[in-house]
Amino acid sequence: MSQQPTEDKMEGGSILDDLSDGPIPDRDPTTGLFPPLNLPVHHYSIDGRPYVLMTPERLVKDKHLFTPRPNDVMVATYPRNGTALALSLCMHIHLVQNPDLPPDHPFYTGGDGGRGQTPWIHNKIYKGRIDNMPGPRVFKTHNYYMHLNVEPGTLKIIHVYRNPKDVVCSQFHHMFPPAPYVAKMFEFEGSFSDCCDYFLDGGLENGCYWEFNREYLDNEEGHTILHLNYEELTLRKREGIRKINDFLGYPEMSEEQVDQVVKGTTLVKLRRNQVGRPGKAREMLTMEQRGRFDDKCRREFDGYKGIPESYFSESAYMGQN
Repeated sequence: MSQQPTEDKMEGGSILDDLSDGPIPDRDPTTGLFPPLNLPVHHYSIDGRPYVLMTPERLVKDKHLFTPRPNDVMVATYPRNGTALALSLCMHIHLVQNPDLPPDHPFYTGGDGGRGQTPWIHNKIYKGRIDNMPGPRVFKTHNYYMHLNVEPGTLKIIHVYRNPKDVVCSQFHHMFPPAPYVAKMFEFEGSFSDCCDYFLDGGLENGCYWEFNREYLDNEEGHTILHLNYEELTLRKREGIRKINDFLGYPEMSEEQVDQVVKGTTLVKLRRNQVGRPGKAREMLTMEQRGRFDDKCRREFDGYKGIPESYFSESAYMGQN
């Protein structure tokens, strides 16, 4: 079985060979950026869109990677947009609604440090393993909408987006984690201020946050999608749980069942995935930086309904609780 890269494999710089599918270009000594898209982090360019090294083109564009099932749930997010929380909520709703699932179901056994419960389907680690998973299945993707590679109506998709002011904070921490193999995957050398500038210009991990999320919100191919924002999954969690439960086609949940899901998905339990409450930018971004993000959201999300006011307004953001 494929394994996550370990610190031992860092010797001699072989970790990038572990993560990638071929030679990785060096940083341009003049610009300090990585080709081919001139970004401050390692990446692939797939149809002009940046992807991290763990998702090579052969998987991103594979239309036969797995066989969709009607009760499959794919959580689709720009990185650091509430992926772990949404996956955990889906899994615990399934568990509450299916108390007779066998003890060898992946929701119970996990694998790969728990990642096998709700795997990243376009990550090379899970190539060829998805179709062997028993249902119900929950998995994630960070693919752009254009690279979903499934026919509309063949599964359910939950698209989660998060206030970009908090996303950039999470991304910065994500690029400097305790695990050396993850830090090596990015090799970002800038400051947090640099990180904000790159993010606003659409040039960080997975490219432009606004382009990525707009394409899912537009849903031009007519997929079965539930759009949720991270804030309603944290600040109004019980409401978010009921929305997901209804989308999955289950009977209405009792208060006791909702309690079970809430207890199984506390932010403390998800802390290892850097899941936290909205509002991190209060501490990390200056008022001027928050204003730039607000202005960008006003332009990029103009005409889109349902975007929380805290994405555009300093007072609404600072007043969240």
